[in-house]
Amino acid sequence: MYKGIAFVPLCVLFYGFSYWNTNVFVEGLKGVGGTEQEWGHVTVRPHAHMFWWLYYTTANVSHFTERPLIIWLQGGPGMPSSGYGNFIEIGPLNMNLTEREHTWVKNFNLLFIDNPVGVGFSYFSDSSARMVQNNKEIGEDLVSFMKTFLSNYKEFQKIPLYIFGESYGGKMAVEFAYQLVEEINKGTIFANIKGVGLGDAYISPIHYILNYASFALNLGLVDKKGYEEIEELTKQVKIAINKEDFDTASDIEAKITDTVVRTTQGIDVYNIVLKSNLSALPRFLSYQDSCNLLMNTKIKESLNISKDIEWNFINDDIYCALQGDLMRPVTPAIETILNETDIKIIVYNGVFDFLVNTAGTVMWLDNLKWKGSSEWHEKAKQPLEINMVNEGYVKEVGNLVFYTVLRAGHSVPVDNVVAMEEILKRELLDAKYVL
Repeated sequence: MYKGIAFVPLCVLFYGFSYWNTNVFVEGLKGVGGTEQEWGHVTVRPHAHMFWWLYYTTANVSHFTERPLIIWLQGGPGMPSSGYGNFIEIGPLNMNLTEREHTWVKNFNLLFIDNPVGVGFSYFSDSSARMVQNNKEIGEDLVSFMKTFLSNYKEFQKIPLYIFGESYGGKMAVEFAYQLVEEINKGTIFANIKGVGLGDAYISPIHYILNYASFALNLGLVDKKGYEEIEELTKQVKIAINKEDFDTASDIEAKITDTVVRTTQGIDVYNIVLKSNLSALPRFLSYQDSCNLLMNTKIKESLNISKDIEWNFINDDIYCALQGDLMRPVTPAIETILNETDIKIIVYNGVFDFLVNTAGTVMWLDNLKWKGSSEWHEKAKQPLEINMVNEGYVKEVGNLVFYTVLRAGHSVPVDNVVAMEEILKRELLDAKYVL
């Protein structure tokens, strides 16, 4: 969940499904470490074109189909995964275009999607096409994308598929998986979806907000007056959500965030231990200018993207278009997935994240109505010990698992690489797949 920045509208030139082989990257972007890549656009509905970027795994396997495919969705809503997730978090290259040591491509095939349309290199080719208004429409566009992508890359139809979403991207990932399962059951699409990864995901907004005041007070971030200010706004947003007045709830949520920042004297709400002050931007926004420059110069040239398509760090218009849907929970869809499928829900949360706090994640997990809920309440968490160090805690029942990650904030892949790699190893590599 991010606060947006002004966005410049796009003009467009590409139509339909197209892709280019990246064995011919320009100098500085050649497949480092033997990384093979492809990218392109898929028309998901009239005049709406979604950009994708696929990296084939560099794992020591005889064929890429021996490893799962991970789809990565960024949050915001309005942030493109082609830039942030790719170059700042988990892709094969960092912002300096040098090889990242801890890239997910070393073990998995990785597909970044600029979602929703209008974000990153995704674009509209006509003013009659509108931005998505809710999570259901987001899911519909993503399923449309997958139908085209999988029909062109049939080898990915059978290998294990995992949809990972960070922050608001987790909310999108849940709807995407929910609709994808429906289409698989209808026989309109062939995919082997095995799991949904939810990293500090904005699943049930009210549960995070309910913890803001006490979290800040107990850590000594606010005094009694600050606590009361946040608590009063929390009561208001709870009333609005109970009335299903989600537009009002979204307005109040923005006031709450502003109040938290002001009363805590400018903590970074995405990671409370980072150095910050009232005049400083959150860490993730510090990448804005350099990321915009990289994506609109070297990357755009390397991928042969039209100069008329402008990549932006975040599309504020998308955020505004989803105003009435921002505060809606997606827990009912998670309950359906847990109760009606064997798809695994993999939840992980950094303990230093204030905005999407671990306490809130625990609350919505405990409130889920599913077949394993009784056992879930009885189950004790276990330490996530790696190399004699406790990196967090894990709790698992049936097809639901929750990792509490120490020494991490909103972006676990960046803040605690060791824990993130262990989570991926346990959940994606140790399982036995039928290919």
